[in-house]
Amino acid sequence: MTDPFENMSPAEVAAMAARLEYTGELVTEAELGIEVGPDTAPVMVPRSIKMPYDLDQACKRRAENLGLSQSVYIRSLIERDVAEAGTGEQRPAWVQEMLGIIARHEHDEDRKAS
Repeated sequence: MTDPFENMSPAEVAAMAARLEYTGELVTEAELGIEVGPDTAPVMVPRSIKMPYDLDQACKRRAENLGLSQSVYIRSLIERDVAEAGTGEQRPAWVQEMLGIIARHEHDEDRKAS
């Protein structure tokens, strides 16, 4: 697949961007041409967050103790909070699996201390 912007000048890209209009309307995966189904991976949206260095280091250690990446660990915490907030949405299977892993390791540090 070729990059449609590869042969555009910066002025052409700027002109195209100037024509874009933000409406705030939600767009579905289907409208974007993204397949959605039980056999397809979920669409992942990159999200940048800022946190104090000490919290980042604690997050990294906790994720490592659970055998997870920081991204998966943070995502699991958000999923848990959203689920506990009572939105009524069913958790995807991968979320249930991730919460199971966290639950099994939740008291690892307590067990190591005793």
